[in-house]
Formats: sequence, structure tokens, C-alpha cells
Amino acid sequence: MILNEFLEEIIDTKFDDLKLILIIHFKMGFTFYIQYNDFNEYSYHIQFTQKPNDFTRYDNYDDRWNVKTKPHHLHQRWKKEAVTSPMQGKPEMDIPILIKTIKDILE
Repeated sequence: MILNEFLEEIIDTKFDDLKLILIIHFKMGFTFYIQYNDFNEYSYHIQFTQKPNDFTRYDNYDDRWNVKTKPHHLHQRWKKEAVTSPMQGKPEMDIPILIKTIKDILE
């Protein structure tokens, strides 16, 4: 669904068999990582540059963040603290939100 939506914007994709991560490189210079595991954990990570905190990530890998949607949380670009996330770790619900997020970046 994501690949079809952004075919003109994507340079390449690959799947890391060891880490079980789909990696999508965009022409604008950012990289998008999608990862799920067998423990009902997920991560949707957009890496803009290698500078500290220059990423946006939705995930539920830890529950240390005091947010209403715990363990689901959002790491906003340039911020150290996590905030409430609209994600649930269910691709059918999360992917449309991710598509909108990527469209906003591309504008």
C-alpha cells in the first residue's frame, strides 16, 4: 500500500532478513523503516538525517513514556520526550496514518 502510493518518490526498497525490517529510501533524502516482531511490537521510523533526534518514530517497544496511549507512543522530530500516538500496531489502521504523515513530509 505504501509502496504503491509513493512509487514516483521512492529510490529503492530492501528487506533486512535478520532484523525483519522493510527499508524504503525516498528521493527527498529520508529513509522509512517498518518493523514488526513476534511480540506484538512495531516501529514506524522516519530518519531524516544522522543528526541527534532528527527522526520521527511511532512504536510500542517500551512502556516508560507516560502517555494516554501507553505503550503506543510517538517520538516527534527534534524532541526528546514521547507523546500520545494514534498508532495501534495494526497495519490496516496504521498505514493510512503513515501515508498521510509521508505526504505531509513530501509537501
